[in-house]
Amino acid sequence: MKVTLVAAAFVAAACTGGADGAAAARLSAEPPAFDFGEVRPEKTLQKEIVLRNVGDADLVIANVSTTCDCTVVGSYVKKLAPGASTSLRIQLTTPAAAGRTEQAVTIESNDPERPRVEVPVAATVTAPAARTRGAARD
Repeated sequence: MKVTLVAAAFVAAACTGGADGAAAARLSAEPPAFDFGEVRPEKTLQKEIVLRNVGDADLVIANVSTTCDCTVVGSYVKKLAPGASTSLRIQLTTPAAAGRTEQAVTIESNDPERPRVEVPVAATVTAPAARTRGAARD
């Protein structure tokens, strides 16, 4: 009986996560990147990013930052049990000038393999269509 219990405890410890057998938090961000495609200038766009703990220990989200003031992150749960998830609302206000805009949201956590996860957020701002003289107004 003792041998069976010791063997079962050894197998359970070996299957708990990290290389040393210790439980570990693992952060997954879905989608891992997002492109809004072609958009109009000076528009506010939103996208939900799901953060999930795919590990077997509590995940602590220590910080969420952005590359500039263009991308705003809404509220989120900071401590996730294994299997739990939370949503981040990403808000991108497109610039007035046409062209490509690329921003990023960086999530810092206690994931030992990926303590910093970057989620790229992009859009291509298109110039408004030129109006011709005498054309109907909006």
